[in-house]
Parts: sequence; structure tokens; C-alpha cells
Amino acid sequence: MRHAGTFQIPTYAIPMLEYGDTTGLTDLDIELVNGFIEANFPHGYVVDWTGIEQPYFTSHPEFGIAAEVVEADFYHA
Repeated sequence: MRHAGTFQIPTYAIPMLEYGDTTGLTDLDIELVNGFIEANFPHGYVVDWTGIEQPYFTSHPEFGIAAEVVEADFYHA
């Protein structure tokens, strides 16, 4: 697998990215997460939640509005 980068992922998106679970997400949230996946990983991905124990707030997450995020290393599948 090839490392694609480290991304600041909003914590609300973790269940969808990890398990495909969209419970509690709005249609816009789902659209933003899907847009991120389609733009960066159209052939699949593997994610390593490197910062899962240290969430922090940022005004510029990978998608969506300002949010609490965790850092994650993404790899092309």
C-alpha cells in the first residue's frame, strides 16, 4: 500500500469512514465524506487513526465546517 497522506478528519465522520455507519449524520455530512473519498480514494483506502486518542479543534478540517478532528494516515488500497 502507498501512503496518501495524513488528514485531519472530523470526529463525526469516523464511524462512516471506518464502518460505513451513517447513523446520526445529516445528508450534507454524508455528501461531504463521500466527496472526500471519491476525490482522494476512488479505488479504496486503508486508514490508521494515528491521533484517535488526541482529538483537537481546527477551523480547517479536510471537509466540512470547523470541528473537532483526529489525525489519520490514509493509504491507497
